[in-house]
Amino acid sequence: MISKVNSIPASSELKINFLAQLKLKYPGLAALDLESIVADNLLSPFTVKLPKSILQQAQAFVSAAFLLRSQPKYIEHYAPSLAALEIADPGNKSVMMSYDFHLDKDQQLKLIEINTNAAFMIMAMEMYELHKKAFPVADFSNSEIKSMFEQELQFQGKTAKTNLRVAIIDEVPSQQRLYIEFLVCQQILKSFGWTVEIQDFQAELGTYDLIYNRYNDFFLNGPQSKNLKDLFLSRKVCFSPNPNEYFLLADKERLIEWQKPDFLESMLLDPQIIATIRGHLPGAQILNQGSAEALWAQRKQLFFKPMRAYGSKQSYRGASIARKAFQEMLQDGFLAQEYIPAPEITFETATGPQNFKYDLRFYAYQGRVQTAIARLYQGQVTNLKTPLGGFACIDFE
Repeated sequence: MISKVNSIPASSELKINFLAQLKLKYPGLAALDLESIVADNLLSPFTVKLPKSILQQAQAFVSAAFLLRSQPKYIEHYAPSLAALEIADPGNKSVMMSYDFHLDKDQQLKLIEINTNAAFMIMAMEMYELHKKAFPVADFSNSEIKSMFEQELQFQGKTAKTNLRVAIIDEVPSQQRLYIEFLVCQQILKSFGWTVEIQDFQAELGTYDLIYNRYNDFFLNGPQSKNLKDLFLSRKVCFSPNPNEYFLLADKERLIEWQKPDFLESMLLDPQIIATIRGHLPGAQILNQGSAEALWAQRKQLFFKPMRAYGSKQSYRGASIARKAFQEMLQDGFLAQEYIPAPEITFETATGPQNFKYDLRFYAYQGRVQTAIARLYQGQVTNLKTPLGGFACIDFE
């Protein structure tokens, strides 16, 4: 099936229109050189059309996964592991998480991964506005962004005061590929009357009330993260996302453990919730010396990724991996996951029909899906280098 649009703006035209919208909407961005920090292929002109049942599947899985994460038996089960990592429950959850999926041949969502520091949620709202598309979740708005940050503080027993001080942190934020998102997020949070600053993760952060954490040392166990870890454990500042939530939901070992016989049943979950979780999980196991030979034999049906990597870094399709690289992975903590190929969609372009792969990202807070996007690409991974690819709107019909 070939999808068509009435007119296909060039990537450069789409980028110009997008930046003009941002500068008009957020006067604080007007004087900044946004052109140099935004990828030419950030946004796709195309819209992915899917049945509403796909959104319903995503909502069912997100609700089920968060219910599992909240079960007292689940929290009790992992208490020793969290203690060994020197991670204490801070009380709050994680804002702007995402659940990433592929669609299989039967139009069933299969989980790729869960992210506690997912990119592009703020920008997704702007993208839908640019394309004059309705949000996938009709009742989601900026007011919900405000309320979820306030709720994070309330979970810690803190007052969401009107003069809230917020830091958006990452490693050298200005050099991040989606730095534009930090700038737009800053403007939105400032519109609530808050003081909002973008900071490097090694800056002095103790004077803030809340840290929107985009730094990718997920457990804050690296030597450079010591001050950040101490601040997190002190609870003087509310971290969102935080290491506790990453461990309970996003650590790839959870995807393996959830599939162990009787594990979900032992968490005292309703059978329908168990079926929902299992039905959307691809097979997965840890690559180690004990499993190496069996996984090498099955490699063409597998996808290998580091246990705690992000953004497709060092991820390999098993069908194309060399034995030497496979042996090297045995030392580095890799996950072997059932290969669910990305679905493909064809769009009519100025040069004729083109095929694009895509994955689906559903943003959520606690158990609620808030919005969704697709990522269109050609080649092996989503990298914002595909002409007419990039982030795309979804129309759930």
